Amino acid sequence: MLLVYDGTAESQAALSRCSQLSLALSAAVDVVSVVDPAGANAHSAGMLSDLAYSRLEEFARHTLQTAIGKLADSGVTAHGYLTFGRTADAVSRHAANFNSDIVVVGHRTQKGFLRWLGERPVHLDLAERLRGSTIVTVTLPSA
Repeated sequence: MLLVYDGTAESQAALSRCSQLSLALSAAVDVVSVVDPAGANAHSAGMLSDLAYSRLEEFARHTLQTAIGKLADSGVTAHGYLTFGRTADAVSRHAANFNSDIVVVGHRTQKGFLRWLGERPVHLDLAERLRGSTIVTVTLPSA
């Protein structure tokens, strides 16, 4: 089982669901945290410094360790992997290399105009790329 984790509320909900699935299926979990320097560089208008890049990596490592700790507290065996690149590419690569049958990812539903302007959701790209894998998309309950 593979959990995509970035520390957001949606990925925390995905972590909770992944923990439940792992315990029910007696499955170990690979946790992937992705550093996307190209995406961060685009958001900073091409001005991503070495220090900023280092901070992104440091934050991802901390986030990854937090997820592994939460899973361990729930009794789940988990291994962490820090990867680099676009999220869909990095997760697809990991899932293919480690034969992940189930991929759990959090998703934030875009509303209004952002639905048209935002990036394509990762779970849609993963569903197209990971034929034969089950994609579990977890959203937060509506407030």
